[in-house]
Amino acid sequence: MSDQTAQSDSTTSRGVPGGRPAPTESAGGVSRRGLLRAAGASAAVVGGGGLLEACSSSIKGASASSTASASASTAGNITIAWIHPLTGALAGFGAADNWVISKIQQTSPYKNGFKVGGKTYSVTIKSYDTQSSVTRAGDLAHQAILTDGADLLLASSTPETVNAVASTAETLGTPLICANCPWESWYLNLFPTGNPQHATETAKYVTLYFLGAEHLVECFIPMWNRIHAQLHTDKVVAAAFPNDSDGNAFRAVFPPIAAGAGYKMVLSSPYPDGTTNYSSMISQFKSAGADFFTNVPLPPDFATMWKQSVQQGFKPKLATVAKVLLFPTDAYALGPLAYNIATDTWWVPTLPWTSTFTGETCQQMATEYEAASGTQWNANISNYSLFEAAHAAFTTVGDPHDKNEVADAIHKVNIHALAGPLNFASGGPAPGVAITPPAGVQWQKGTGKYPLEMQIVDNSLLPQAKITADLNPTNT
Repeated sequence: MSDQTAQSDSTTSRGVPGGRPAPTESAGGVSRRGLLRAAGASAAVVGGGGLLEACSSSIKGASASSTASASASTAGNITIAWIHPLTGALAGFGAADNWVISKIQQTSPYKNGFKVGGKTYSVTIKSYDTQSSVTRAGDLAHQAILTDGADLLLASSTPETVNAVASTAETLGTPLICANCPWESWYLNLFPTGNPQHATETAKYVTLYFLGAEHLVECFIPMWNRIHAQLHTDKVVAAAFPNDSDGNAFRAVFPPIAAGAGYKMVLSSPYPDGTTNYSSMISQFKSAGADFFTNVPLPPDFATMWKQSVQQGFKPKLATVAKVLLFPTDAYALGPLAYNIATDTWWVPTLPWTSTFTGETCQQMATEYEAASGTQWNANISNYSLFEAAHAAFTTVGDPHDKNEVADAIHKVNIHALAGPLNFASGGPAPGVAITPPAGVQWQKGTGKYPLEMQIVDNSLLPQAKITADLNPTNT
């Protein structure tokens, strides 16, 4: 294996087990504008056909892994660019991503090449770290398309990453498969005047698999019901929704569905991301006598808000949070304050799905990840399916460099993947959207090697997920 590093103010993705970044080094001769555009991406080139240049221009940045030797036996190369947060406030979402790349590199199609139109094409995966920056995500999408020759983009993890990439891909006519972004936010970003309740517009170049805001409230309600039956609550839910893409979608979707189940929502004012003082919001929730709490903040904002809630005596009987405490590192950072906080997950080891490449089960993947990373399984192991969908699309076209043909192909993908059934042609809640429903989970005090353990406590929307523990009140 050969590898070369050339990067600018960035983190290298080398398929390191557990997603730990490799050291960095500076690239010389890069303009200030070029540096800003390339920052967050890194270069590590791996392959049997010798060293490859990470970027064709003087801007160095993408981590490029050649998974099939570019020899006389191949007809050319397919470049897949993955834009995702590996560092910064959203780093928890990317914690498993380098491990996912290392697993994908070992599969036969990515190691030996894609068979397209009777020919075999080597495959290069380029990984771009957004550093959790919305602006950087869009800039890196431009770089991947216009400078680095990407044939297909992948984007994952929150609207802060996915929406900027989706807008760029649709504008520049490059196929893109997205994951881990609530579909309503994704849809309204592409179609600002659209109606999620009657979503008919089709993005020509972009598809998505994930859940929606409606699935989250429908995941939380059964847990609220169980705590209500146990503790006889007032069925009032405090909701802290920020003034951002997720918050705006949740403000529109959560209240009517909650009301239909008999719950009254007390909404905070739409607060800016990065808020540091939540005293007025906490006072509002206490005055309302709210026994339940829900939100959809950036992870650092929740840590600040929750600590202030404890200090100021707001102790809901059950906290059901979205977008935060999804991954072990975020839960560990809160320590005992995370005990019995509930959230959602779209992938668990007990699901019956398997890899379309190797037949490995979800449990086998989780076990291997834990051994490699030294930490608990991570729901974003399911990002593996971005590459399953990519392979399924490319192998149905005649020319992998014809972006219109590839765009049509990704909209026809219908596979049973590690993330579950993915059918972009089903019509979904919107054209090009495949839903992966969530299970209800709760962080409980560890009983073994981990200080906190994610337990599956409700499977109303995902009955294939095995229940592993009873739901506990967050506070009594």
